[in-house]
Amino acid sequence: MLLVLWLLVLLPALAYAVRPRDGAVLAPARLAVLRAALVLGAFAVAVVEAASAFTALTATTVLIAWIAASVAIVAAVLVRCVRDVAPSGGQSLDAIREELRSRRGATRRTWRRTKSAAAAAPAWQWGLACVIAILAIAVAVLAIGSSPNNFDSQTYHLPRIEHWVQNASVAVFPTEIHRQADLGPGSEYLLTHLRLLSGGDGAYNLLQYLAGVGAILAASRIAAQLGGGPVAQLATVFVIATTPEVLLQASSTQVDLVAAAWVACLATIVLDEFTRPGEGAGSGPLLRAAAPHADALYLGLALGLIAVTKTTGLLAAGPLLLIWGVGRLVRDGHRRRPCLCGRSPGRCSRPDASRALASRAATVAASLAIVAIGLILVGPFLLRMHEAFGHPLGPPVLRESIGVHTADPRLLLVNALRIAQTGLDTPIPFLSDGVAAAIGGLAGLMGVDVNDPRITFGTTEFPVPAWYPDEDRAAYPLTGLATLAGLIWFAAKGPRLRRWYAAALAVAFLGFVCTVSWQPWVNRLVVFLIVLGAPAAGLLAAGLVKGIATTVADRRRRRAACALITAVAVAASLAGLLTVAYGYPRRLAGTFSVFSLTDLEERFVRRQEWLPQYEQAAAAVAATDPDTVGIVQGNDSWEYPWWILLPDGTELVALDSVVPGLEPPDPEDVDAIVCAEDIDQCERLTPEGWDFHDLGTVAYAVPPGGP
Repeated sequence: MLLVLWLLVLLPALAYAVRPRDGAVLAPARLAVLRAALVLGAFAVAVVEAASAFTALTATTVLIAWIAASVAIVAAVLVRCVRDVAPSGGQSLDAIREELRSRRGATRRTWRRTKSAAAAAPAWQWGLACVIAILAIAVAVLAIGSSPNNFDSQTYHLPRIEHWVQNASVAVFPTEIHRQADLGPGSEYLLTHLRLLSGGDGAYNLLQYLAGVGAILAASRIAAQLGGGPVAQLATVFVIATTPEVLLQASSTQVDLVAAAWVACLATIVLDEFTRPGEGAGSGPLLRAAAPHADALYLGLALGLIAVTKTTGLLAAGPLLLIWGVGRLVRDGHRRRPCLCGRSPGRCSRPDASRALASRAATVAASLAIVAIGLILVGPFLLRMHEAFGHPLGPPVLRESIGVHTADPRLLLVNALRIAQTGLDTPIPFLSDGVAAAIGGLAGLMGVDVNDPRITFGTTEFPVPAWYPDEDRAAYPLTGLATLAGLIWFAAKGPRLRRWYAAALAVAFLGFVCTVSWQPWVNRLVVFLIVLGAPAAGLLAAGLVKGIATTVADRRRRRAACALITAVAVAASLAGLLTVAYGYPRRLAGTFSVFSLTDLEERFVRRQEWLPQYEQAAAAVAATDPDTVGIVQGNDSWEYPWWILLPDGTELVALDSVVPGLEPPDPEDVDAIVCAEDIDQCERLTPEGWDFHDLGTVAYAVPPGGP
């Protein structure tokens, strides 16, 4: 916790150092925090990669890196402080003092206005704020009080961190679970810092919690950039904060919220290009000219962090960056000569070809810089994948299992409909089953299989119930429908920027359904789209309730809109509260409450029957005092419990490997063997004469004379 507090002190300090100039952008404080998060995230990734290059990924290396970062941030803060109070234009000392007093007075006036506005806020706004606060505190309790127990984290998210710490490098290692090597490691890079500096996984859940906070900050700022006032921004925060999947992931060691936060950071920086207060009448050329250079760094950092964390986020980053680039190029073509005749600029200036060419060249250079910065962050990982598997996107098994393998528009339509049905699933049986049956019937009419393997992950079958609050499946019926309605409203009536934004999200969704196969847990893969879409729902809600009703019909429509919004808000609040109280696999109340389970029981909530077997095998192996333990398992086995249960300092190595060219160690060279699920293979690899014990799902083997 001290480490987390250290980072929470560095973040606002760095935010102060990188904050934009006064009046340069909307919501500058939120942008400063997001900029600081991007810088710290990129720094953490760079430290892991740089240390691994020298096989020096150790606690000492990481500690030195963060001390150096702290010193650099303190220096940046001091430089910014000096710059903020430095004399300009030969100001006298008295003038500087007067300016400082003026700033303090402005700060006090702003604080008084904020307090007055809060005091005058309607009761319903305070109600929404209270719901948000209760949920935030409850999820924080879950994140701090729970042990990591996500299924995928037991299989590959957390074991890969232990291998990196053991090897002092993130280089590819022999493993039977290919996802430990080939899936984007960005989130795990951040957790590696916590692991090395704290020595355990006690703070792991806080990464996704803080990512959720960052995603909400970015989404609320997007709402402001799209024209939403305080009510729209509050509604946006409420929409995200009450979404069950977001609440469930905010206390887990999954990676979807981390990816969503980076995507939202990129989106809000893209929108800065079109929403700067100085971009209107009377704006100066210096502010506009500096924009691409100022934004390129942060857009590049966001792009790289998205790519190294979860590549599906690139489906939204692509169209958003395209809007940024095209928007700048179009604006560059309208650069005008300054007016020197004393008349208004609109009457006497005309396009300046030389200035337009220079501006376009700057935009192209900034675009190339964005790509280059992104590649610097993700490049080492892509290079390792190419060296290990012959392809920068990993082995064929990864691409074939997750991706869509057809261009048939009928199958793509079925894939889109199945993803939509799973995302909007409800606990109303006739509605859920009816929509699923209709999709199956449509597939039959088109002459295709609704579970065609080219658009379906593995052997899974559609449909599956997804309405209940499980972090791998929780649906978005309220959030999804509200977001969809808001985006349709954007497209039909919104200003041009809102239409572009809606178009970018539509392209992202189409890209998703054309590249990602349906799977039972597809809902957690689209968290980034939900975060990006929430501002549309917030603006729609604010638009429905604002304005003065002058006619009877207007008053009726407004009352109907308020009643609908109230019903949705109440339902969303109940869904959020029930999720943190009874969600799975972490909850505050009920049989499996975090307050009623031991640490190990929490870790095995999803597979309670496995705990006695793991404990028995680990105890028997530990009794032999081994230096090296071999692991045998299937592609979906739980490896992480071995790292928790076996004695500290025990080296764990896989006795099977799917990585070409990396041969696993000989079973004769290990001191004991533990297995999970793949028992037959484990027995075949057990050296002759060893004692083999099959416990059911788990097995172990020890030399003769062992327990």
